[in-house]
Amino acid sequence: MVWLLVTLTLLRELLRAVGAPLRMLLYLPFRHHWRAVARQVLADVAAHPAEAAGDRELLRALFARARPRGTRPAHVFLSAGETSGDGHAVRLLQALAGDRLRWSCFGSHALAEAGGTLLYPLSEHAVMGLRGVLRQLPLLMAAFARYLRLLRNDPPDLVVLVDYPGLHVVMAKAARRAGIPVLHYIAPQYWAWGPWRMRRYRRSVDATLTILPFETAFFRRFGVPARYVGHPLLDELAQRPTDPAAVAAVRARPTLCILPGSRTAEIHANLPGMLLVAQKLAATHPGLRVVVAHRDGRRAAVIRALLTAHGDQAVEFHEGALAPWLAGARVVLAKSGTGSLEACLFGVPTVVVYHLAGPLLTFAYHNVLSVPWIAGANLVAGRRVVPEFCFHHRSGWDDVAAAADRLWRDGPARELCLEGLRDVRQRLGAPGASDRAAAVVRTFLAARVAS
Repeated sequence: MVWLLVTLTLLRELLRAVGAPLRMLLYLPFRHHWRAVARQVLADVAAHPAEAAGDRELLRALFARARPRGTRPAHVFLSAGETSGDGHAVRLLQALAGDRLRWSCFGSHALAEAGGTLLYPLSEHAVMGLRGVLRQLPLLMAAFARYLRLLRNDPPDLVVLVDYPGLHVVMAKAARRAGIPVLHYIAPQYWAWGPWRMRRYRRSVDATLTILPFETAFFRRFGVPARYVGHPLLDELAQRPTDPAAVAAVRARPTLCILPGSRTAEIHANLPGMLLVAQKLAATHPGLRVVVAHRDGRRAAVIRALLTAHGDQAVEFHEGALAPWLAGARVVLAKSGTGSLEACLFGVPTVVVYHLAGPLLTFAYHNVLSVPWIAGANLVAGRRVVPEFCFHHRSGWDDVAAAADRLWRDGPARELCLEGLRDVRQRLGAPGASDRAAAVVRTFLAARVAS
């Protein structure tokens, strides 16, 4: 029976994947409407920054299908599908370590070390894109079958899914069919790409926890109970304070820090152009130091090969912690993503880029993207705080170089950027995302004890 459900689910998801281009084409005539909605939400949130919303609506949605559990320890299923989500899941479990809970987990062995029972090492087989899914299909099917057996034989009181919306939305639907409440921690970026997916998401999860302030308004607008809990980056920065001596050493020489992206394909797409920008900047600012920084040692060989091909021996590569370089740099040149937001949190003027790999992505950027900006700092502020560039042609790097030069020089452009970054940092609020997410879980589970 379980494998029949797995097969039927697989067929349904394959049909959805095949139909995705059609859904995108059907969306195109309405894209101006969705863009207007996105701009209005961003403008409203920017003009009236909301206080941390109460949990009443969110908990009410979870309570709607919860079952009393008596006085036995609550059973929580916690799943993370890739490395970054696994870290968030571990911190959530640790924040609830003092509670009387039983944890069943998909993720890495770090969850087992934190006190969970690891049922499947899902995050150790993380996949991206359709080809990655097809290569790992037997593993994903085995994981889903294991999950369905858990729902049938040892149903949890609450399912908590961390990020990784592709598989997790499928898992959420299965839990809801079994009458089990679903909380999604780190809401998907459907507000940017494909708002048509909101309808399915609303039917799959009971509530979602967001990590960017404006996201809450988007999801509530589409009928998904949501609460902003803060960005986990703030927790990471608070837990690992930057060494002042290391920052001072970086600041001793005016430094351009380059963040080319986390994945190999992103590095290949962005680093060659970023090095050209650095070359132009160095030509007009003698003494400039260029550093390519990356925390993932698995990408070191790729980066070193591209630096060798570029032929500029003056460019340095540093593997490991990013914080000293981001805190001490004069300007950061970053591929759009978490790294660019991290640079902005250090209050350093940042130029955000996304080099489009081909015509399909170019088409999607111009026709499918709903929000007016791609940089997290700009979305949080509701205005253009840092310069951002999304382009396909090589000539786009000239515009990037000009923006980097303006931020490098003392003057109005740099001061305006610094002021905007202070506003972004204030809007994101205080650290404590894991504790706030844990409080939602704790409050829900405590209320489900039968009298």
